[in-house]
Amino acid sequence: MEKILEVKNLKKYFEIKKEGLKATESHILKAVDGVSFDVYKGETLGIVGESGCGKSTLGKTILNLHQKTEGEILFHGVDIGNLSPAQMKPYRKRMQMIFQDPYSSLNPRKKISYLLRQPMRVHNLDKEIDVEARIDQLLTIVGLDVKYKNRYPHQFSGGQRQRIGIARALSLNPEFVVCDEAVSALDVSVQAQILNLLMDLQKEFGLTYIFIAHDLAVVELISDRIIVMYLGRIVEEAPKVSLIANRLHPYTKALFEAFPEMNPRNRRVKKIIVGDVPSPIDPPSGCHFHPRCPFAKDICKSHYPDLKEVSPGHKVACWLYE
Repeated sequence: MEKILEVKNLKKYFEIKKEGLKATESHILKAVDGVSFDVYKGETLGIVGESGCGKSTLGKTILNLHQKTEGEILFHGVDIGNLSPAQMKPYRKRMQMIFQDPYSSLNPRKKISYLLRQPMRVHNLDKEIDVEARIDQLLTIVGLDVKYKNRYPHQFSGGQRQRIGIARALSLNPEFVVCDEAVSALDVSVQAQILNLLMDLQKEFGLTYIFIAHDLAVVELISDRIIVMYLGRIVEEAPKVSLIANRLHPYTKALFEAFPEMNPRNRRVKKIIVGDVPSPIDPPSGCHFHPRCPFAKDICKSHYPDLKEVSPGHKVACWLYE
């Protein structure tokens, strides 16, 4: 399979300043802390984890919307993390994002036709193609009537707004799309429509997705491979089938067991994770999960385990598998 994206030891830290009466203190928030993985052409890589684990920051850093602190982001072999805005502009056409909130991601003062036309103007495509025809085509692709193009965002439902966001992401014919919680703000029935649309578009246009979510059922449906994150780091990575059948990391097991069981005949006693998620400003030493892990050993408290492959394509960062 063709590798289109390589992320190597990626870190994104934020400086958090706390102003006091006499002095200003600063702390470092490690949102993404040494993440490495590959993305292959035509696949969907799911990224899951609790809120605050760094999923969205990772997605935005990959697209250079956040400036990386350290590491490499290789898109077709080019480290886009070191490019200036002018140098990055050609890559913007090839890499797009579907944002989490369909209400705040669309300018309420602009009509839909303007929102879809603007990316083509920025990249000078309006001089090469019939923009109005392209707008009509995009709306048709995402299942919206072209007569709605002169309406404002507030005149659409949440599902329709997300379809507009998808149309905008597709306006430049990208090959790689980051879907950041693309269905989390939608009703369940609308989620199914958007997921089916994303999968249909992937088949039709050969798109490659990173799909960020905390809903395990959604990730299980759409993904080919799944990455599990905890406090800015990857704790497990595997093909979907392998991860569902054989979850290795204690956090992954607890995460999946906490998900509701739809079939009442399969009800089970849930093993709830004890404790709260530690602060990324002051993470625990060693394995970040050890204060909440029922299997923690002494070495877990002092040393962070490497992400190692324990079976073909299945990687885990846990001292239980050393």
